[in-house]
Amino acid sequence: MTDVTQIIADKENLINGIKALGISAAAVFPVGDITFDPIFRDMCKQNLCGNYSRNYMCPPSVGEFDDLKNEVLSYKNVILIQTIYSLEDSYDFEGMEEGGKVHGENMNKTLDYIKEHISFENIKVLGVGGCKLCPKCGIIENRPCPFPDKANSSVEGYCMNVAQMTNSHGLKYINGENTVSYVAVFLLK
Repeated sequence: MTDVTQIIADKENLINGIKALGISAAAVFPVGDITFDPIFRDMCKQNLCGNYSRNYMCPPSVGEFDDLKNEVLSYKNVILIQTIYSLEDSYDFEGMEEGGKVHGENMNKTLDYIKEHISFENIKVLGVGGCKLCPKCGIIENRPCPFPDKANSSVEGYCMNVAQMTNSHGLKYINGENTVSYVAVFLLK
């Protein structure tokens, strides 16, 4: 098992192991490489996804910008995965949903791989969009989250610049016509 402090030194083996799971692309880098921008919070406020104030793991419920940034910066390393899914055309919303499901499976496979191969103190997983563990988030009916240890927030909800993260670590933010690209971040202490 690799210690979390050795991740960067052995990142090629880690990336190859993750990609062998069927993951489209992966990168490993120190958490200090993440760029944060509060403008992403303003984008969340537009509520285009319908989760603003309707999901515990989305803004504003997930926390304030500075608190989230400081939480992320308390970790040491980042493992970023990307699922690139082919679509019939740019209006293939069913394909986008299917790609999202595949990405969720890829996140689970990667998490299992990390738990098996890396010794770490703590891990935080951030995915795409709001948490989808429950068909209807408890926040809507003023019920507590039934899965606080499993629920995950979105990378964008934490105000991370995904385009910068992917492009500066050898991945592409946009992967060509008729594709959709999803990312997940695994923060390790």
